[in-house]
Amino acid sequence: MPIDRAALHSPTSQRATRPQNKTTSPYTRVSQAADQPGKIVTRRSSNQNLVKSKSLGTTSTSRNVSGLVTPPPLPRTPEHRHVHELTEKTTRVAISHSPTTPDTPPATPPSQHNKENRRRVATRRSMGSLNAKDTSPYKKEVWKSPGKGAEIPDILENAFIIRYPTAAITSKRDKTQKQPPWLPSSHYAQIPELPPWPVSRVVSLQSFEKRLRKALPKLTISTMDPNAQYVGFAEIGTGVNGSVVRASLQSNPSVLIAIKRCRIDADKEYRAAIVRELRIMSSGSPHVIRLREITLWNNQVWMVMDLMRCSVFAILLKQGIPENYTIYLARGCLLALMWMHSQGFIHRDVKCENLLIGLDGELKLADFGLATRADTLNCERLGTTRWMAPEVVAEEAYDHRVDLWSLGITIIEMMDRVPPHYLVKEDKEVFKRIVHEGAPTFLYAFPTTYTRGLVAWLLHKDADERPDARDVLEELDAHIERSLIQCAKAQQMLHFLNVTLGR
Repeated sequence: MPIDRAALHSPTSQRATRPQNKTTSPYTRVSQAADQPGKIVTRRSSNQNLVKSKSLGTTSTSRNVSGLVTPPPLPRTPEHRHVHELTEKTTRVAISHSPTTPDTPPATPPSQHNKENRRRVATRRSMGSLNAKDTSPYKKEVWKSPGKGAEIPDILENAFIIRYPTAAITSKRDKTQKQPPWLPSSHYAQIPELPPWPVSRVVSLQSFEKRLRKALPKLTISTMDPNAQYVGFAEIGTGVNGSVVRASLQSNPSVLIAIKRCRIDADKEYRAAIVRELRIMSSGSPHVIRLREITLWNNQVWMVMDLMRCSVFAILLKQGIPENYTIYLARGCLLALMWMHSQGFIHRDVKCENLLIGLDGELKLADFGLATRADTLNCERLGTTRWMAPEVVAEEAYDHRVDLWSLGITIIEMMDRVPPHYLVKEDKEVFKRIVHEGAPTFLYAFPTTYTRGLVAWLLHKDADERPDARDVLEELDAHIERSLIQCAKAQQMLHFLNVTLGR
C-alpha cells in the first residue's frame, strides 16, 4: 500500500490513523516534534528502549501530554542553529523513506544520524571557509585598523570649543607681527589690587633717628647718601636682620669696611632688636666687632663696621680645625661671652658663622640680632636648631647659660667640621633628640681627655649644673698653664689661616 507522505505531517491524519493502528509509529512522534526546533525528542522503539535525539547537547527534560520528553527552549547561537537544521533535514528524510507499519525497523537509527551530523559540523569548523561558506547573520565581523590617514570622527561637532585666532607658526619670529591678546579664563582671573599700606605702619626716619641719638649719644649718625660715600660693594654674608657687604671709602679706597644693611620696619620688637644690636657693637669692647658709624637712608639702616679677615666657618669649608687652634678660638669666645653676660645680654646664636677672625688674628663675636636682655623672662625658642640648649627647645625659662651650651656644640663643630645631629634633616627630630637623648660628643675627631671633659662640662643637660663663662675661662687657663691642654697664639693662628685659605 503506498504511503501518503503529506499525511504524515498533518495532525488530522495522525488522529485518523490512531484508531486503526493501536501502536503509533516511533517516527510519527519525531515528525511532530520536528517542527519545534531546539528540543530533545524521545522516541519509544519496538523494544521499549528510550532513544534521545539531542539537538542542543542538554540533558534537562520535561514530559508533555503525549508522553514525549522535551527540554525547555534555550537561546540559539550560530553553532546550535546549524546543528538543528542538519538534524531536522535528516529526520524528515528518514520519515519520508520509512514504512508506516510499526513492525518494520528504520533503515538508519536517529542516534547514528546525530553522530554523523556532529561529525560533519566539527569538520566544517575545523576546515573553516574552505569547505562551506557561513551565511549566518550572527557572524561577528573582524575589526581592522583604519590605517594611515584615518580621521577620528568629530562627535562633539565643535561643541564647548572656542577657537581663538592665533598667529601662524614661523621658523623665525616676526617682530612686526602682533601677538594675540591674553584672554583670561574667567572674570575671576584678574589679580585684585592690594589695599594701600596703612599709615600707621609707615616708619618715620626722623622719629627713629631721634631714638637712636638718644640711645647712642657717642655714635656718629649720618643721613647722607651712602652711595656717594662708599664704593666697591660686594656681598660677603648675611645676618639675622640683613645682608653684609664689603666696601671701601670713596675718599680713601685703601680703607676696607663691612656694611650691614637693615630695612626699618614698623614692628616695635624688630626696631628694638636693631637698637640693641647697635648698642652692643658701639660699646667699645675688644671682644665684639666694632661699629664705626650709622647711616639712615631710604628707610634703611647702614651699619658701618670693621672688616674682618674671615669667619671660622670659612676654615671648616677647607678642613677641620686642630685641637690647639680650637682651644684658642674657644677661649676668645669665652672672653666675649663673659663681657656680654656682665652687661646683662644673652647672645642666643653662638656658632662658627658668628665667630670672626680679625686681621691681627684676634677672635671677635658678631651678629647680635637675636640678643636679648638677661633680666627679663626669656622662654622663646630662638636660635639655630642644632645649637639650641634643651631648655630653649622645651620653651622653658632660661638664662645666659644657654650660650655655654652653644659654645660646647661649636667646639664639636670646629673639630668634626659638622655639628651633632647633622644627618638629621627634620627639625622636629633634632629637637626630640636634644631633649630626650644624652649630651652629644665628638664623632669624627679624637681630642684629648681634657678637651672631652671641657665639652662634657659645657653640655650638661641640667642648666643649674652648667658653669658660667667666667668659671670655664678660669679652669681653661689653669689647664693651659700646666700644659695639660695646648693653646695656639695669635701669630700661629694667622699662619694657619694663610696656609689653609691660601691668601
